[in-house]
Amino acid sequence: MANENLQVNLNCQSELHYEHLCYLMSQGFHLTDEQEYKALTDRPKFRCGHCRRKANGGQNLCVPVDLGSSSYSSCST
Repeated sequence: MANENLQVNLNCQSELHYEHLCYLMSQGFHLTDEQEYKALTDRPKFRCGHCRRKANGGQNLCVPVDLGSSSYSSCST
């Protein structure tokens, strides 16, 4: 995880950005609540087009890209 971009996506306009992994990780969520972090990332189906993190659900990413396709949606979740 040392190479991961820990910056918050300042361009994300989602009202729920505080639920996105880039924000959560910038707050140390992956360190303070490791079990909950694993619950969000243990069976990834989406990758963020911004930071490239993977998550089980697209709602936890700024620019979710379905790992089964090449399409993505903007930060509106």
